[in-house]
Amino acid sequence: MKLTKQQIEEIDNRLEQDGIKYWDIRIELLDHVVTDIENRLEKGEELERAVTNSFNSLGWNGDLKQINREGWQNVNNRFRREYHKGFLNFFKSLKNSSLFVLGVVVFNFLSSVLTFSVFKNVCVIAFGLPLVFVIYSYATVLIKKYGKSVNLDYGLFYLILSFLILQAIPIFFKNQTELTQKIVWISILSIHYVSIYAGYNLYKKAVSKVESIRNQLLS
Repeated sequence: MKLTKQQIEEIDNRLEQDGIKYWDIRIELLDHVVTDIENRLEKGEELERAVTNSFNSLGWNGDLKQINREGWQNVNNRFRREYHKGFLNFFKSLKNSSLFVLGVVVFNFLSSVLTFSVFKNVCVIAFGLPLVFVIYSYATVLIKKYGKSVNLDYGLFYLILSFLILQAIPIFFKNQTELTQKIVWISILSIHYVSIYAGYNLYKKAVSKVESIRNQLLS
């Protein structure tokens, strides 16, 4: 026995009310619940009993917040693995590796011809410059009104992760010699731009997945 569109919408609303706040997690869970309920109906259970038993089988105990938490934790674990993989994959490309070496050489050269104060300002600008690109990328997705998506949230998180982690490092070396601080800045920028590369590729995958899910729902 197949559930009606209205019945499926009611189940979806209940999932949201019971704590499944991310719609892309909810869609996957809804598909599982609907299939389970339909199987129970085929075995002769009444609809109300089938719904109750299906929710209980998920571990319902007043709400489904634990399921929601497990859902975003699983997504985070997957994103973390892909992020680290993307970072390493950067160096598998001869073009990328060449650009990496060129960047290190250029900033090493700048550190020798510029005063330390000017060099540090150049590094600060170079560190913050990708934020313009990040804001633009996020704005183009935001206007599409995808809603509260766990994939987009983690895609954005890993896109800006290097900003969050690396920005504080120069503070710990501000009392060190100029040479040490120059080495630190060159190292930070090298890691930063590879991280942006890995984060952006992951963010694009997140956007593509969300768009794919939404197109399936609208089709």
